[in-house]
Amino acid sequence: MIAVDTNLLVYAHREDSPFHERAYACIEQMAGGRAAWAIPWPCLHEFYAIVTHPRIYSPPTPLENALDQIDAWLESPSLVLLSESGEHWPLLRSLVE
Repeated sequence: MIAVDTNLLVYAHREDSPFHERAYACIEQMAGGRAAWAIPWPCLHEFYAIVTHPRIYSPPTPLENALDQIDAWLESPSLVLLSESGEHWPLLRSLVE
């Protein structure tokens, strides 16, 4: 199983990243494949905080777009979330909306 970190998620999401194409292709391949792949919950928190921060990106990713991106990754049937239970994301999402 391959576990991805925050950097790969950010690069895959942000088209202005010089690593975007390779990171996007990597995530796309894993998300669409049958082999298990993983994202630690803290990496999703970090992804959200980084891509939506106006001092890091100008312009930052709109909040709803970042939430939708996380939802899209979570739809991958081969994804394994590391650490917290499956109830963590709905609760966290409700807190940040």
